[in-house]
Amino acid sequence: MTVAQAAPAPDNARCPRCGGPFRCGAADATPCACTGLTLPPALLAELSKGYGDCLCLDCLRTLAAAAAIPAGR
Repeated sequence: MTVAQAAPAPDNARCPRCGGPFRCGAADATPCACTGLTLPPALLAELSKGYGDCLCLDCLRTLAAAAAIPAGR
């Protein structure tokens, strides 16, 4: 017997940073995928000022990785 997996939820948003479609789960019953990321407080503040909506997971991962690189490298 095989276990059927639910189809992924359809995209419902556009990332304001890259313009790509993504699934924002902020209003879903289950936690959004972005809740698994840890972003530095300074980056969160910068994102809040620069963007009015959620960013896609790829952009958030890229920004989190860049924020983890020490300055001057």
